[in-house]
This record gives sequence, C-alpha cells and structure tokens, in this order.
Amino acid sequence: MMYRKHLQRLSGSLVMSSFMSVALTGVFSFLELGFSWMWLQVWGQGVLIAFPTAFTLDMVFGSRLRLLSGKLADRAASAWS
Repeated sequence: MMYRKHLQRLSGSLVMSSFMSVALTGVFSFLELGFSWMWLQVWGQGVLIAFPTAFTLDMVFGSRLRLLSGKLADRAASAWS
C-alpha cells in the first residue's frame, strides 16, 4: 500500500510539473516572441529549465500545498453553505 502512495505522488508530480512547465514556458515565450522558429527554440530551452525546477518544487512543497488548498476549499465550502 505504501508503495502505491509513493508511486501516486511521483506520477502526480511528474504529470503536473510536465504540464505546467510546457504550458507556461510556451505561453510566456509566445507572448514575448510570437510564432517563429526562435519561439520554438526558446520554448524548448525553457522547458529544459522549468521541468526539473517545477518537479523539485512539487516534490518538496507539494504535499503541504495540497493540504493547504484542501483546508481553503473546506473553508470556502462551509462559507457558501
């Protein structure tokens, strides 16, 4: 059971950090450079920097941030009811 939790956390961190690093570097480099070959090059370089950074931050702070967001969601839900 513990092995499954570790795999879930690892896979969740991989998926989220992959998506966020690809999406955000793509959006911000596109806003800066527009659609061009330079944009694709900068986007690729940005992902190579952003992915390991995002993955590391998610592994270090992810559990605490998910706990905090759960508490905030509970408070918001109780305020609306």
